[in-house]
Amino acid sequence: MLKITVNADCDNAPKKLLLRDLNIAFARADVEGILDKFTDDIRWQIIGEADLRGKAAAREALEAMKNAVAAELVIHSIITHGREGAVNGIITLEQGGSVAFCDVCQFASATGKKIKSMKSYAVEIKTED
Repeated sequence: MLKITVNADCDNAPKKLLLRDLNIAFARADVEGILDKFTDDIRWQIIGEADLRGKAAAREALEAMKNAVAAELVIHSIITHGREGAVNGIITLEQGGSVAFCDVCQFASATGKKIKSMKSYAVEIKTED
């Protein structure tokens, strides 16, 4: 069962809720839940790995990620202002290992109902054996 901890205050902040829910969908490998938060012309840059354009390309990448099953998601902070937002935290995988992440997003509008572009940074956390 996925353990979720959100340290960020998201009450009464729709854009923060969207980013929180996006990352929960990532942790659950909920492809449709993720795509629902993207515009049709999403540009998703996974830094050092891919530059995806459009929902079809995003879907393909998300389907390829479904084998990495999350055991725990910790969201440290969510920051939004105007048409921009960022979220960072750590995902621990059932297969072992953890990844620290940061997603920097641009919303399609100031109301923040859809994400137009996202840059994702992910760093594997090394553990000592």
